[in-house]
Amino acid sequence: MAQPFAPDPPPAPVDFHLHSTASDGDLPPSHVASAARKAWLSHWALTDHDTLAGWRAIAGSPGLICGVEVTAGAEDREVHIVGLAIDPEHPGLAALLAGIRQRRIERLDVLLARLPDDVRRGLTAAEVKPPEADCVGRLHLARALTRSGGVASVRDAFAFHLADEHLADASLPQFPPIGEVAATIRAAGGVAILAHPGAYRSLEVAARLANGLDGVECAHPGLDRELQQGLLGLCAERKLLVSIGSDTHRISATRRPGSVRLTATLLAPLIERVGKGA
Repeated sequence: MAQPFAPDPPPAPVDFHLHSTASDGDLPPSHVASAARKAWLSHWALTDHDTLAGWRAIAGSPGLICGVEVTAGAEDREVHIVGLAIDPEHPGLAALLAGIRQRRIERLDVLLARLPDDVRRGLTAAEVKPPEADCVGRLHLARALTRSGGVASVRDAFAFHLADEHLADASLPQFPPIGEVAATIRAAGGVAILAHPGAYRSLEVAARLANGLDGVECAHPGLDRELQQGLLGLCAERKLLVSIGSDTHRISATRRPGSVRLTATLLAPLIERVGKGA
């Protein structure tokens, strides 16, 4: 007997949010590519923070989309925008990313100077940035503080010194506004996606930050179902693209390429938009 309706296709094996040692991931780009192959990802993106160095190392890998996670600033916090299907040679994008990388170094100097002596323990900026990284960030600093014994763990480093609430002041060099980042991504031929909206713990905040963007990451580790449903409703209402990302920095039981899924129907518009670059 014929079924009364066609079943939805199985979850799409895609992942548009991965990191490597070119920014703050633990795996070299080639190892991320290997993990993507083992996960049978049909489309995926290496989205290192504010750099395309990792992507350049593995350009041409099967299913790979040119992507980057760009740091913007809004509402006294960092806001991360994933750019997908971008032209890696676009001069405006290159200039934006270079400026943000320099801003990160300037902020690192300020953050180090702020730390209590018993936390900093003589740590210098040169000791924070790994030689293989093209971009330095708070996670690098948290790891360095943990290694030196200034804090007990990366979690404690953020809880007591590096979380957004500790950085919400104008004395720090500021990141570019969301609108500028989104406009540059679009000028480079890409789409601008609000990354890990669960970090904002509020549909209202995520909705404000997504204003003027092309899409929202609606599947991410730790994103609770109620907020996910709200975000999917927001995308439907505003006709935004639905994206997905494991945000893998190191492979674990809960985070690995392809470890989060959404139905193929929800992801089809984004895959159609970026798939030509794979």
